[in-house]
Amino acid sequence: MVLTTREFDRLLRSKLINPAMLEEEEFDSPLGTGTGAAVIFGATGGVMEAALRTAYYKLVGTNPEPDLFQDVRGLEGIKIVTVDIQGTKVNAAVAHGLSQARKLIEMQKTGEVDLDFVEIMACPGGCVGGGGQPVTPGQELAASRGEMLYRLDANNPLRFSHENPSVIVLYDEYLGEPLSHRAHELLHTDHMSWEVIQ
Repeated sequence: MVLTTREFDRLLRSKLINPAMLEEEEFDSPLGTGTGAAVIFGATGGVMEAALRTAYYKLVGTNPEPDLFQDVRGLEGIKIVTVDIQGTKVNAAVAHGLSQARKLIEMQKTGEVDLDFVEIMACPGGCVGGGGQPVTPGQELAASRGEMLYRLDANNPLRFSHENPSVIVLYDEYLGEPLSHRAHELLHTDHMSWEVIQ
C-alpha cells in the first residue's frame, strides 16, 4: 500500500488536524531513529551517496568525510562518477526520470559505460519531485526540497546508515549479518512472484 504526501495532507485536513498545533513526542521505536543518510534517500543521488559512505567504511574501516561523495548530487539527468576508495575503483551512475533511466540502460547494454552500482529514481529529482508531493502551480520544487534534505543530513548527528543503532540491534539480535539467509529472505523482494489483485 502507498500513502503519498499529498494524500497524507488531505487525511490530516479531513480530520481537522493541524500538525503545527500537535505536541512534540518521540518517534516510535525501532523506526524512529534515522540517519542523515536515510533522509537523503528522497533526493536523486541520495541512495548512491549513502551507499558509498557505507562502502567506504566497509573497505577502509573508518568513516569518510560525510560529504565526500557529493558528486552524485544534482539534477543532471544522468551522473556517472568513478570513486577511488583506497585503490578500489567504483563506477557509479545515478539517473532520475524514466527517459534518463532508459538512456543509461542503453549505454550499459552497448558497453559505453561499465558500472558497478546504479541508482534509478523514476521521478524527476527523486521522490521529492514525485507525483504524490504537494503541488504549487507554476513551480517545480524538487531542487529546493532536495537541498532541504541535504541540510537535514548535514545537521543530523548520525550521518551513516551503518551507524543507525536500531539497525545494528536488528542485525545483532535477529538478522545475523547483511546478506545472511534470513536477511535475504525478509528484506529482498521477488517482483516476478507478485500477484496483482484488481
